[in-house]
Amino acid sequence: MTGDALTELRALKRAGIAGSAERVPGLLRSLDDALDREAAGMLLGGRAVRTALAATGRYTPVALGLLASSTVDPLPHLLTAALLAEGVQPETGTTGFNQWRFEILSGAPNLKELAPAVTACLLDDTAVFEKVADPLDAAEVEARCAALPAELDAWLTAFEGAPGGVAVLNTLPLSALRRDRYVDYATKARVEAAWHRMNAGILDLAGRPNVVVLATESLAARAGSAAATDRMRHIAGHAWSQEFLDAYAREVARVVLARLGRTRKCLVLDLDHTLWGGVVGDDGIPALKIGGSFPGSAHAELQALAKDLSRQGVLLTVCSKNDDAVAREAVATHPDMVLGPDDFSAFRANWDPKPGNAASIAAELNIGTDSMVFVDDNPAERGLMEAQRPEVAVVALPDDPAGYASAVARAGLFNQFALTDEDRVRGSLYRARAQRDELLQTAVSVEDYLRELASEITVEEYGTLNGARITQLFGKTNQFNLTGIRYGADEVARRVETGQAAFFGVRATDAFGDNGLVGALALVRETDGDWTIENFVLSCRVFSRSIEQAVVGLVLRAARDAGATGVRGRHVPTAKNGRFADFYPSLGFTGQDGDFRHDLTQLAELPDWVAVGTGEGKFHAP
Repeated sequence: MTGDALTELRALKRAGIAGSAERVPGLLRSLDDALDREAAGMLLGGRAVRTALAATGRYTPVALGLLASSTVDPLPHLLTAALLAEGVQPETGTTGFNQWRFEILSGAPNLKELAPAVTACLLDDTAVFEKVADPLDAAEVEARCAALPAELDAWLTAFEGAPGGVAVLNTLPLSALRRDRYVDYATKARVEAAWHRMNAGILDLAGRPNVVVLATESLAARAGSAAATDRMRHIAGHAWSQEFLDAYAREVARVVLARLGRTRKCLVLDLDHTLWGGVVGDDGIPALKIGGSFPGSAHAELQALAKDLSRQGVLLTVCSKNDDAVAREAVATHPDMVLGPDDFSAFRANWDPKPGNAASIAAELNIGTDSMVFVDDNPAERGLMEAQRPEVAVVALPDDPAGYASAVARAGLFNQFALTDEDRVRGSLYRARAQRDELLQTAVSVEDYLRELASEITVEEYGTLNGARITQLFGKTNQFNLTGIRYGADEVARRVETGQAAFFGVRATDAFGDNGLVGALALVRETDGDWTIENFVLSCRVFSRSIEQAVVGLVLRAARDAGATGVRGRHVPTAKNGRFADFYPSLGFTGQDGDFRHDLTQLAELPDWVAVGTGEGKFHAP
């Protein structure tokens, strides 16, 4: 399959790739060899192909920086392949050999203009030993190891100034050649201990805003080995194996996706031979294999993983070819089930094609199918999903169920920068949404439904308690994201501190409970006296409840009361926000081409079915 896909990519390039741009991600995902992925990235990374793909509008552009302490020539091509497979087109800026320190400490002369959203700095043990005069002097090595985390901390401070964005660091492996040159076990242990302390200090740097630290040991376990062969080390100056660079590129791609708000949020699970062993319709509920000895233990392990993912904000859903009543009874009554009915936000057990069921689940939850991850033991079902819903991520499960949980976890498709309180209760929020939908079905009219729902919003000014969630909303919201601007945590904090902008969160509650922080808004004051809504985002969980109209109505009233001359707003089209192009005009703003202004002379009434809480905050421009 790998060779066929690479051959087809070459054919598409020769024929003019723009006409078949939609086929590229699927072909790239089918490549299972690191060398082939490098070749594909090289094939698709040239200027002409990049221009052709960009012109199709199917790919999200992103600027990346790449720094290293050794030769990493394959890495830009591997990153290109990993990101194009996810519909993201990178433009990568690099520097000279081992220039990672100089580039940042000198003001990022090569990367500053590029303004990368993410910069990856891949360090090997050269970063330690290049400043060690005598590698056999354990005390000197200890001192160098102790100093490096502080040096990297200072480096990150400089990085914040230029080029800025997200920095990706890694723990440093101690190469076998360095480690094995010590002949006495006491020195071996002493150096290893110093090395572990150093890496613990590097991992602690992940506590800084916009810093990700990857554990090299974990990536090496996936790749099989971190170190390049001795021959490649001598001939090409490589410190890393091709397989490790491939695993690293995929992990950096996940960081980029998180930065772009493209993290997956919904796990779509098959039942028969996946969540349990056996076929419930044929074998009956008592015969299902869950827990106990293998293979039941493997299916219980997958359920336990899914449970842990749900506790971190991942929505669990069922998509199974089964009779609905039988499937639901098995989930609810089998004594060894780790997951129960309340763990699932949507449930499809029928005989319809699974791609259609996935789309139905997405519509029910008001999420995009591109936020879904599909897990099914049947290769035919996985292939059908890939063919008909290529935007759905499909986990390639092994034939042996013993590896199911590891395959899902290793895919890392739900990785994000930080968890918030809303993430931890997302499942319950969506279950409450189902109750709201039931109310809508019984209401006489939409207006009656909205009144019975009794929504209330509260404005919260940015602060230490809500800052992570406000930043996350800007980063992850795609549909109601009026300008597409995604602020980093350090950027928000800096602009608030300097008075350049004011940031707010919007909390919503209703008759069914607290929806959490569902909206975020950035305001700036212009020199002519106008206020500008720099961006406004709102979670899809609360669409169609007039909350967005109420929020902007409060901004208009606050601006008028503060003596502002007007309020400006923009709509910048993205791949997903088109349905809100007329949002500002619908509220009395005038303008064209996405630039709008309200003169504050006539303000529409606030929707009376949305109450406004008191005691928290009020919109204001700095």
